[in-house]
Amino acid sequence: MAQENPNRLVEWLLLLRRQWPVAKRRFQEWLDAVREEPVLIWETPAVRFASYGLGGLILALVAVKLTGMIVPPPPVTARPAATTADYHVVCVNPDCGHHFVIHRKFGFRGFPVACPNCEKATGLQARRCYSQTCQGRWIAPIEDQGSLHCPICGNSAE
Repeated sequence: MAQENPNRLVEWLLLLRRQWPVAKRRFQEWLDAVREEPVLIWETPAVRFASYGLGGLILALVAVKLTGMIVPPPPVTARPAATTADYHVVCVNPDCGHHFVIHRKFGFRGFPVACPNCEKATGLQARRCYSQTCQGRWIAPIEDQGSLHCPICGNSAE
């Protein structure tokens, strides 16, 4: 019969239970020594490093607040940040091939879309092909072996 894997949480809890009386006794001894000699608080590495960390955190928060106070507000004429974009689309219907632009939210992936010319859902997101054959024409790239290629000249459309 195979032996079960040990539960690490249970092992840690048992170890903690076994070490708890020793840790409690040592902490009480440290408290008694600190009462006699208060400078031992600062000489304890855990207390010293914890205070360094807390001081660094406070300094970082103050620096962030001061930086926020120094940065000027945007001008009154500034418009809010854009949430939409224009997407160039090419109809892949062989009888149509119409190029048009749609205005959708950032990250729009609802392709294919309806072509306004042939009214079929054959509009795919377009890219420019800068090969000698296409010379900057808008194309709907086709996927071949994991990479995108121009359907007209076959160049990479990555």
